Amino acid sequence: MTIDPTAPAEGARLRRPRWRDPRLLVGLVLVLASLAGVTAIVAGAQRTQTYWAAARDLAPGAPVPADAFVPVDANLADAAGHYLRADAPAPAGKVVGAVVRAGELVPADALADVDPQRRRPVGVQLAEPLPAGTSAGDRVDVWVAARQDDGRDYEAPRRIAEGLEISELTEAEGGFSTGATTRLQLMAGEDVLAQLLDAKVSEARITVVPGLGEG
Repeated sequence: MTIDPTAPAEGARLRRPRWRDPRLLVGLVLVLASLAGVTAIVAGAQRTQTYWAAARDLAPGAPVPADAFVPVDANLADAAGHYLRADAPAPAGKVVGAVVRAGELVPADALADVDPQRRRPVGVQLAEPLPAGTSAGDRVDVWVAARQDDGRDYEAPRRIAEGLEISELTEAEGGFSTGATTRLQLMAGEDVLAQLLDAKVSEARITVVPGLGEG
């Protein structure tokens, strides 16, 4: 086999790339664009906004004062529009439609001038404590046992309401004879309000039990 010394070597046919090569420039642009996109994504993920959160449990039925809100920085991404931004003053004087727990962000649709369901809080006093863990925001069924005519005993209890929301709950120690007393504020509509008030003035026995979650 004879090798022609004047023939160019195979490696010599490959030219060294130059900066003016269009393919190299296009590749460089794509790399820079990718880096810019990653930088924008990281910056967006770290961007926070200020929202209103509940400084304490907010109960429905009563206007909420300004000091019940506290500004909190959070990054909610796509959920940002669902919560109340703190770039406007605290919504003092509004009522919440449902309990907002202390530390929770306030949903944008949670506040209104009046309760959206037209409910009003009614105070109820119970002789027995509620199950452990019951708190504001839970729902209960209300049973009433009317006094018998002789006043010595009670009629069979009947359920007058289902799924009423507790807006406030307190446990108070009574005297030596009465023991602990549970006081509730229940959010009641017009259809239940009259029955609850009648039960109270007639000294009927009122009992509440945790609801099954249908409400």
